[in-house]
Amino acid sequence: MRPIVPAHRNDVAVDWLTARVAKYLGCAPATVDPAVPLAELGLDSVSAVNLCGEIEFEWDIDVDPTVVFDYPTIRELGAYIIAEAADRTGYAA
Repeated sequence: MRPIVPAHRNDVAVDWLTARVAKYLGCAPATVDPAVPLAELGLDSVSAVNLCGEIEFEWDIDVDPTVVFDYPTIRELGAYIIAEAADRTGYAA
């Protein structure tokens, strides 16, 4: 699991997600707006499922593929990841 400095927890997750989504979209991370829903960015369902697998591997948390609908933006999904990782490790998010 990736170590997280408390003051930068959400930034770490958002930056990581932005890079991963950019890879799936074939664009530069700087062009991906973390406040725009993933579907509006053009992330298809196959890529969303693959992203969930990457989240599980990178952050050592269980993720249901529907999480991208429950937390549709990179920012929301990043906050979810940090909360779940903190819950799993016993640290406050």
